[in-house]
Amino acid sequence: MVSSDCGPGDGRVKELAKETPSYTLSTDEGSFQVFCYQGEAASPFLLWSSVTVRVKSLDGAPTLYVGHNKSEVCQKQNQQSLILYWLMISPDKVSLPPFEKSCIGVEYTSTTHIGLDKKVINVWFPACLVLGLVIFSYASTLSRNVLFYYSSGITVGVLASLLILVYMLSKLVPKKSGAFVLLAAGWSTALYLLQHMYLNLQSLLQGYLQYILGYLAVAGLVSFGVCYRYGPVTNERSLDLMKWGIQLIGLTFVYNGTQLPAASLTLILLAVLWANIPERLVQAVRFSWNTWFPQKIRRLTQEEYEQQAAEETRRALEQLRQFCNSPDCNTWKTVSRLEKCSPVRFAKFVEGDSHLSEDEVCAYDSEVSFEFPAEDSFEEDESFVTSNT
Repeated sequence: MVSSDCGPGDGRVKELAKETPSYTLSTDEGSFQVFCYQGEAASPFLLWSSVTVRVKSLDGAPTLYVGHNKSEVCQKQNQQSLILYWLMISPDKVSLPPFEKSCIGVEYTSTTHIGLDKKVINVWFPACLVLGLVIFSYASTLSRNVLFYYSSGITVGVLASLLILVYMLSKLVPKKSGAFVLLAAGWSTALYLLQHMYLNLQSLLQGYLQYILGYLAVAGLVSFGVCYRYGPVTNERSLDLMKWGIQLIGLTFVYNGTQLPAASLTLILLAVLWANIPERLVQAVRFSWNTWFPQKIRRLTQEEYEQQAAEETRRALEQLRQFCNSPDCNTWKTVSRLEKCSPVRFAKFVEGDSHLSEDEVCAYDSEVSFEFPAEDSFEEDESFVTSNT
């Protein structure tokens, strides 16, 4: 059993709350202090909230220990000697669950400022949720997309190149136990390097930009070569495995898209059920909906009908001219099929003349005027009938 007293300090726990959101620590008070955040009541209006503890020190980031209570924090601080020094990470900020009690221990060597930063909406969470739903919905398409195959292969190759290097070095170890030790150390080393690079990204880009670009270029080219050598996946079972893997990644994003695990699990369940609804059931529901709530179809007016008919006729005649002028058209065979049109008239039409003669245009105008008399004639007929009655 580990004692609740840990580190050289006053031993008291300080609260991080809205009333006291920040503290300043000095070496006169000791070198270790525990802070606790009591959490808030779970609410659907705080699904995307976030609680972050920011720590700033004059001589670098202090070492932080996070736990559910002071005893757990002290236990982690007392077990520090069991971890190698080069594996210790000292971030300058820590995210805490907003609906749970959490404690954080700060081990410092100079004046240190610690503050609580609360956001009602952290854009990361809704973005993560939407991204997860999109990935889950389009998993089948992404698994068959060639661009996604190469981009994901290159990304995995760049990130996993450190482990591949460790695996190759393990082949040089004669004993299997030694290889397993080296592999285990390789995983720890790779995770440490990735976290260290993330925490010091800006300084690394400023000091080692050319080496980082060279590493990315070499690892990316090698990964592209491997992907090109084996080519995209074509086996249906392998494509199913890829689709399920992509869906699992999408559901992971969905789970991390809210601060309430119950809400995340509910969204995951709904997404899985929606993706596995039988097609017949979907068609039946759609048919029933269209039957009970039919869509209102707007009919064309006489002017719109004539305008659309003229436009479609012009477009069809232009396509016919283009076909007749193309090499695919058999001219003699087309001319031999003409019955009521002379070859000369057809040739003029192909060259751009109208497809109607003047007599045909006059006959059409007379028929239209006879079928649809003018409004004045209707009024005259109505006045004549009225006067006679």
